[in-house]
Amino acid sequence: MMAYPKKNKNFRLRPGMLLLLCLLTVFGPPESRAQKKIKVTAKGSYEALDLTIDEVKQKAVEEAKHNAMVKAGIPQNVKVSDFLYTFEDNEQFRDVFQSFVSTETGADIIVEDVRELKRDINEFGNIFVEVEIDAVVIKHKKTKDPAFDFKVSGIRDVYYENDPLEFTFTPSRDGYLKIFNVSGSNAFVLYPYDDPEAPLLRDDSERLFLKNQTVAFPVNDRMEGYYFSIDDKNSRQENNLLIFVFTREDYPFLEEVTIENIMRWIFDIPPDRRAVQQWGIVLKK
Repeated sequence: MMAYPKKNKNFRLRPGMLLLLCLLTVFGPPESRAQKKIKVTAKGSYEALDLTIDEVKQKAVEEAKHNAMVKAGIPQNVKVSDFLYTFEDNEQFRDVFQSFVSTETGADIIVEDVRELKRDINEFGNIFVEVEIDAVVIKHKKTKDPAFDFKVSGIRDVYYENDPLEFTFTPSRDGYLKIFNVSGSNAFVLYPYDDPEAPLLRDDSERLFLKNQTVAFPVNDRMEGYYFSIDDKNSRQENNLLIFVFTREDYPFLEEVTIENIMRWIFDIPPDRRAVQQWGIVLKK
């Protein structure tokens, strides 16, 4: 998808500018690194009558993730939940996010490879799939801090092209914010905005958001709002996911802007130092 901030009348912005934003170059504190990473190979299987083969395989992968967590020493009653916002039709996001999983026990898992070992349909019509995964389990010393959080208001479920995206952000503690936008095949940094060709619209990449102070977005008063357009001219709508990442320290994001790198960056931050929320948007023509 394409997105651009619409300027106020006193400033000039070229239309159709793609937000492939410059990445931050500051270094974060030592505690930004995850405490321990463990490489694990694990198997999982699933059998069902009323699901498709792809859905059964997905369930088998979920079982393998759980087994990988247990193999890495995470408690057996661990609750594993996909890092995924659910759309009515989330097929395009399912493959993107299925390798990234968080738990409530201060551990994260990244699946690096999935191998299908067996696929079968028995005499009763049940579909059976067995898989094996290679994964990295990230064990943190601390779990999520419920007092470190934030509130976002004003985001709608549906936007049309040329509708401005505007919202407010209120943190429970002082901290730093990054906002990513992800579509089925594209990702970019929405905040802090930084385009070398539009320096007047650049956001302060080191801005500290203060406890309980509500801030309206866009924060740059030269912008009227964030505007989106659909990349595929043959499509009438597009699913987008806004990922808000609020951290106690200003952690750098130095990689190419892809969903895989975004998720690895998030998981590399200790859970007590971050708060993450997702907002799904359907963009229509």
